[in-house]
Amino acid sequence: MKNLPYVILVLALICFSLSCQRTEQVADEAAVDVDSKKIGLMPLNVPDALLAYSVEGTGIPCVVFTGGESLGTKIYSEKLKQHFKFIYADPKNLSKEDVQGMTLSAILADIEKVRRGLGLEKIAVMGHSMYSVLPPAYALEYPGHASHLIITGGLPFISEMSDKASEEYWKREASKERKEIRKRNQEALTEDILSELTPSEVRKRNYMANMPFFFFDAEFDMSDIWEGVEINNDFSTRFWELVYGLDNTDKLHLIEAPVLVVSGRYDFWAPYFLWDKIKASIPDLTFILFENSGHNPMLETPEEFDPNLIDWVKSH
Repeated sequence: MKNLPYVILVLALICFSLSCQRTEQVADEAAVDVDSKKIGLMPLNVPDALLAYSVEGTGIPCVVFTGGESLGTKIYSEKLKQHFKFIYADPKNLSKEDVQGMTLSAILADIEKVRRGLGLEKIAVMGHSMYSVLPPAYALEYPGHASHLIITGGLPFISEMSDKASEEYWKREASKERKEIRKRNQEALTEDILSELTPSEVRKRNYMANMPFFFFDAEFDMSDIWEGVEINNDFSTRFWELVYGLDNTDKLHLIEAPVLVVSGRYDFWAPYFLWDKIKASIPDLTFILFENSGHNPMLETPEEFDPNLIDWVKSH
């Protein structure tokens, strides 16, 4: 009992030391977060990966497919990058030979390589437009490894049925003025002009000519977004071949991860109502329809898109 005061003193010193070490560790972790915000876009080395990857932001790790080099850095706001560690998948380095034998399973395996490489139990996956098939496909291929699945401007399936629905929706709902603007844009994009452009530029110019088809604002200017962005046409063409006709709707009830689907009423490529019969089959689905937006709500209505996405992630 005589030594009890000394024992208490020693224990107190040990606790104090451990507390200091933990404080220093927390401070170091905070410093890393702050530094990573300052660094911005950084390459991510994923051994044996098919695609190239880069990282931006802090928060929930989320693999993002947009289809164009550096496009993700431009279409997602700085506010979102404070809540997400965006991991952009980029096909820029793939040659025509690389993509000829590419499979959907190989792309999904790439996402899994990112997850394992970062030492994560789960990872979020976001897919935009035709890449919206990837989040649910990953969750079905690698059950239990998806933390969140986010679909923007997407379809539950891509097929002749969705093509027909898109065409009919345009004919029925697009105003006369909207149709005239699109026609005028397409007529201005002559063969002489297109012949002088690279394949990547042709795809971008065609997209911009179809603003009335994709945006609530029929004359939305996306030229600054596309500037400096390269599109790997071989990859895009091959990917379309892989997903056109793919229909996993009968398996969606197996998805365990929470799913967010964001649609715009003026997205004539991906009509929002095609999700109506699918919603009930996904166990944890949140569906959001923006009335004054089209295919790209993150660009047209970030004041709605950002808080909705952040709040959804916080609640899941």
